[in-house]
Amino acid sequence: MMRATLAFACLLGLAAPAAAKEQPLPPVPDDLSIQAVHNFAACVADTTPRGAKSLLAMDYRDEAYKKALARLAQGHEDGRCMNASILRSNYVLISGGLAERLLIGTVKPERFASLVAYDAAKAPIEARGPLELTSICVVRAEPDKTFAIFRTEPTSADEGHAMQAIAPTLMNCIKAGQKVAFNKPGLRALLALASYRLVQPEQIASAAAKPIFGEPGSR
Repeated sequence: MMRATLAFACLLGLAAPAAAKEQPLPPVPDDLSIQAVHNFAACVADTTPRGAKSLLAMDYRDEAYKKALARLAQGHEDGRCMNASILRSNYVLISGGLAERLLIGTVKPERFASLVAYDAAKAPIEARGPLELTSICVVRAEPDKTFAIFRTEPTSADEGHAMQAIAPTLMNCIKAGQKVAFNKPGLRALLALASYRLVQPEQIASAAAKPIFGEPGSR
């Protein structure tokens, strides 16, 4: 099990051991920047939900996603949301913000746990690296506490308390000996993306990545 200091470092946005290359997180921005990205993503999801859903069906690590995000953002430079040019490097945070807003707008809190629970009838979901594997584990183990995070304001004391509530589960979901790195806004984004993928399995294209969630013996 990871040391307690690592879990608190993850939740408080401090430095932690390096993450796997396939799932990078941006450096921790300041509070106002975090709120700006969150608000921008919410505005985009509200004004162009179809575009947001199409974007989330893609893998945010790919260049194609970045180009699609740029096109989507350019459509909101008329003052409806904000000037998206300042958000160039926050791909993970924007993607997570879109996912969170769509979840909050369409999923009733009391239904969330059943929607993200393991269901053999659902198509398998393939994790996009070790951090998403950990995030899916947390979401399924603590769905109510995860959804509670999405109902808080980014960078607020309520958000901090909600994240502290999942700290033990986060530690348990990290594979022994595995080195991962989280920061608070990145963790929130990853939990939102994991939740969205579990709720919207039909949007997940089949791929060859491993591990596969939904198979016997998986988390």
